[in-house]
Amino acid sequence: MTSRVVMILRKGLCCVFLSVLFISGCAKPKSCACEIPRACCRGLVPQCKACEEGLSVEEWLVKTCPDGASDAHYGGWNEETQKEIWICEGAPRKKIKIND
Repeated sequence: MTSRVVMILRKGLCCVFLSVLFISGCAKPKSCACEIPRACCRGLVPQCKACEEGLSVEEWLVKTCPDGASDAHYGGWNEETQKEIWICEGAPRKKIKIND
């Protein structure tokens, strides 16, 4: 009789121990130093390219157009360097309004 009680207690303690072991692994979420992905447009315009690189438009223009241009537009693809070609301009382009 006592051996049966001891076996029941062992099984019970084993179940409790396993339950605590499994639950304790889930109870503590690990923090991560993950960077939240940016939702950037995919257009070939300075605003989208700056967002993709994590820069402001002004920072992107300084990086892309080192001669101090204030605007740029896509000029094609360079097959040799496998990079985009950006045409830098000193004056911003005029914005037009499209009416319905």
